[in-house]
Amino acid sequence: INRGNSGGPLLNLQGEVIGVNFAMAAGAENIGFAIPINKAKKTIEQVKKLGKIVYPFLGVRYVLVDDKIQQENKLPVDYGAWIQKGERGEPAVFPGSPAQKVGLQEGDIILEFDGKKITKNNSLAKLIMEKNPGDKITLKILRKEKEFSVEIVLGERLEK
Repeated sequence: INRGNSGGPLLNLQGEVIGVNFAMAAGAENIGFAIPINKAKKTIEQVKKLGKIVYPFLGVRYVLVDDKIQQENKLPVDYGAWIQKGERGEPAVFPGSPAQKVGLQEGDIILEFDGKKITKNNSLAKLIMEKNPGDKITLKILRKEKEFSVEIVLGERLEK
């Protein structure tokens, strides 16, 4: 990537566009950054359709559960997104959010997002970003050792 190439295509050896160049590391030799083409396509379609870029919103604060978190907190599972308050006491479930509307609570563990298991490599944030505001998805929830599913319509994240 050369200076001035921001916004230009990143091509593979077959000449296919695989990304959009957007930055170079200052002071480094030929290190550049690009947005993967699938993310760029989604953004372009949103701008064409809505005139702006939008982000999906569930409305929970959470900690990704792994072996260590499970053992430290005596949780019944070693995966999922454990809904918790923020470090400064911010609510675990955002008021007025899609999560609040379907009754998610602090202490719930979201095990699956639309049939996909939530893990360190498949985080809730990553899964949410694959969707659009208005998409209806299914969450598998663990609450006090009982599993259940809820359907939820993702909202739009608003910047403050």
